[in-house]
Amino acid sequence: MALQNSELGWLLERRRRRRARSRQGTHGWVRLALVAAIFMTTAFGVLTAAGVAGAAALYAGLIRDLDPSRIEASARAFETTKIYDRTGRVLLYEVIDPTWGDRTWVPLDQIPLSLRQATIAIEDRSFYENPGINPRGLLRALWINLRTGGEVVQGGSSITQQLVKNTLIDPQERYQRSYVRKVKEILLALEISRRYSKNQILEFYLNTNFYGNLAYGVEAAAQIYFGKHVWELNLAESAMLAAIPQFPSLNPIDAPQEAKRRQELVLDAMVKEGYITPEEAAAAKAQPIQIRRKPTERFDIKAPHFSIYVRRWLEERFGPDLVNRGGLRVYTTLDWNLQQYAEEAVRRHVEKLKSENRNVTNGALVAIRPKTGEILAMVGSVDYWDESIDGRFNVAVDGLRQPGSSFKPFTYATLLSQGVPASHLFWDVPKTFDQGPGMPPYAPENYDRKFHGPQRMRLALARSYNIPAVEALQMAGIANVIRLAHRMGITTLDKGLDYYGLALTLGGGEVRLIDMVYAFSVFANNGLMAGAPVPEERRRPGYRELDPVPVLRVETPDGQILWEYRQPEVQAILDPRVAYLITSILSDNAARWEAFGRGNVLELSRPAAVKTGTTNDFRDNWTIGYTPQLAVGVWVGNTDNSPMRNVSGIAGAAPIWHDVMEYAHRDLPVEPFQRPPGLIEKTICAVSGKLPGPYCPTVRELFIPGTEPQEACDLHQAFLINRETGKLATASTPPDKIEEKVFLVVPPEALGWAREAGIPQPPTEYDTQFAQPVGDVAILNPAPYAYVRGIVPLIGNARGDVAFYRVAVGAGLNPTAWIPIGPEHGNPVDNGLLENWDTTGFADGLYTLQLTVVRHDGSVHTAVVPVTVDHTPPSVRVVYPREGERYSLADEWISVNTEVSDNYAMDRVEFYVDGQPFAVRDVPPFNAKWYFRQVERDRLLGCHEFWVKAYDKAGNEAESNHVRACVGR
Repeated sequence: MALQNSELGWLLERRRRRRARSRQGTHGWVRLALVAAIFMTTAFGVLTAAGVAGAAALYAGLIRDLDPSRIEASARAFETTKIYDRTGRVLLYEVIDPTWGDRTWVPLDQIPLSLRQATIAIEDRSFYENPGINPRGLLRALWINLRTGGEVVQGGSSITQQLVKNTLIDPQERYQRSYVRKVKEILLALEISRRYSKNQILEFYLNTNFYGNLAYGVEAAAQIYFGKHVWELNLAESAMLAAIPQFPSLNPIDAPQEAKRRQELVLDAMVKEGYITPEEAAAAKAQPIQIRRKPTERFDIKAPHFSIYVRRWLEERFGPDLVNRGGLRVYTTLDWNLQQYAEEAVRRHVEKLKSENRNVTNGALVAIRPKTGEILAMVGSVDYWDESIDGRFNVAVDGLRQPGSSFKPFTYATLLSQGVPASHLFWDVPKTFDQGPGMPPYAPENYDRKFHGPQRMRLALARSYNIPAVEALQMAGIANVIRLAHRMGITTLDKGLDYYGLALTLGGGEVRLIDMVYAFSVFANNGLMAGAPVPEERRRPGYRELDPVPVLRVETPDGQILWEYRQPEVQAILDPRVAYLITSILSDNAARWEAFGRGNVLELSRPAAVKTGTTNDFRDNWTIGYTPQLAVGVWVGNTDNSPMRNVSGIAGAAPIWHDVMEYAHRDLPVEPFQRPPGLIEKTICAVSGKLPGPYCPTVRELFIPGTEPQEACDLHQAFLINRETGKLATASTPPDKIEEKVFLVVPPEALGWAREAGIPQPPTEYDTQFAQPVGDVAILNPAPYAYVRGIVPLIGNARGDVAFYRVAVGAGLNPTAWIPIGPEHGNPVDNGLLENWDTTGFADGLYTLQLTVVRHDGSVHTAVVPVTVDHTPPSVRVVYPREGERYSLADEWISVNTEVSDNYAMDRVEFYVDGQPFAVRDVPPFNAKWYFRQVERDRLLGCHEFWVKAYDKAGNEAESNHVRACVGR
């Protein structure tokens, strides 16, 4: 095939550049000798005469009998890598060449110019000018190695060096990080460049390179990915193919989005090198590419998604060539029996949902051993070979899906870590949440579109109610929850801490199934993460430092161990008490019954913690749960993100989770969750979560010491009622008509819920059926049932024919004894001061004031008013932030949370920072946020002092403890 004019021009231009560079300074061979000497000197110390002689002998031995047929023959002579289950008895996957029988060596002139140019642009820009190595790249790599103390032997390989490594270096030596191996590679590359033309070298390279999916050479790759011969490829296809060898797993079949991104990088590199114009690059980027996805049934593969996941894991650590040609023996963590059952359970239940016309086509599952981090089972889709559901896509590892309510444990774990107890009371009532500046108000609903009133944290999480979860996220802080999720194993949610709103706790961020299961394994392991270190190049500050483990051991063909997982590395991620509290809640079957019913599918034949999740539009359906021995997560949905039809977590993913958990534990002893030291158990009011009062139903709850409630329940209150009128009884109500009645007294924001739920509230009107009208004898102030303290002026009427009047006080509503207040008075009073009452000597409680007027005719007239004496100030303390708590500017605000109680009635709480008020709250909960945006940056940075003042209805006041919190950058 004759060279086209454009191709001839390209080659002539390359030769012109090469001659020009040859005239510049030192000859290429001198540069090469210098590079080789530097490597040899670095490797062996001072280069002695004997060392030079040895190097010469090494060189002579390496280049002996070097010919093109040896390169081609070595490309075919390799052992396959075999991947086994954990027993070593079940072969899961043999990495072999799918084109072994019909492989065709394609001459260079049949390979499109665009593919050659794309390969050079992305692999070795100076290919036609360099002498077989890239001196600048090697010197740069040497400098990096010297700076790191020789711990990392970094490459800088040219196309010629890669050809040498792929075909002439022994597979077992190919990925050794040593200077000896590198020098051998360099010397062979120099000799190949001396003996063969650049076009020959490029032809060798393009016909022996690995392109992923078991494709060696550009013709095999073109057939596998595009279903056409290599000479039929267009520019867009050539660029996509050229990008694969650097990262073979990022190919258009296994990772289409990444393959497209890398294709665009190649096109940009071609523009930079002058091979194509920006317009041609733009057109190629926009050109649709048809990827051929025909299953290769003749190559047996078990647990296909897991096997491919292991192959990617191996390539990341050992390189693709050693994995695909090195004859490795890989013993994985996979439990083959569990894997088979999991695959069948996912398939069976998805088929059942399909038969019910639920529009469900796919499912995924991951099982991890919490104490070691080993992956025991992985199902990436219902059917790896089903193109209609994009079956080869591994939803378990690569799918970014919204987790629904399965994310809530991270929110509550953060709140528990901040000292909020599991007894904390949330009100599941209609609420609108302020998300801060620039964000719309957020009004969540529950899955059942109902509201459920008072819910302790335990019940709110176990029953998966949304309004408490959103309030919990607001209390905990979005940034704090994301940080904890990252530390526990979530590798996504990386769009910035200020990107996510309050919907995050309901699953408003994308996560991976394998990450969620790994994070839940931390709960199962009492706050400890077990696994293998994350490779250095993938580590990110604030994210997990360990990974789940898919491989137990990697051996060479002769039995040498390249890698072995002997003992898990373990890191403490979460306070074990917090982890156990989450486990206690998620394993509390009785707490779930109100929402899920008794005997639901989440209940196993042994203790197990579990959480479901469903997105609002039914696009994603999750169940993740664990015992101390196993953590299993299941996703059900559609790969194309289309919504299912009314499939909740309990109906979609949960039956699969239940079946797999029961099967996996069938021969295991029951292992209870171990309660860590440092937890105490207290009796609390089952409704309010506070200390039980005389009218409370009670339950037992676990607490981290110092977080247990100190105040008695204020929800259950008894009132004296006129049974006939239903109003509050007064001193004028006949005793035989008075009855005591206990009410659940809800806060103002819950009154609407109480009304709809039929929860009666205490009456606010007093019984007037027997009350005397205001007239000539009356006490006008204080008002009935007012709260009083100190010196109280008594205002009223003592009008008409007054011989004298006197004022007295008695304890209770119906006093049996009266105490005079001041002397008798002979003057009439009209809406004026009757007497001053000094309450100092009176104990707190209910009293009745009595005005008695005696007229000249001897008649006696009285008036009474009940009041409450209250000398006791409120109890108030700042419970959050903790002393010395540190914040960054990204936190946006500091939540000042208080515990406030009063023996009678609160009026308001005032909030102060550095002596200046910033908020007032007159209804509970008495919490406020100090927003950073309200403060100038210079004043914001540093430490600030917070406290509150609480006032009750009688005017008593109390100041809280002072807490210092600091804000840094």
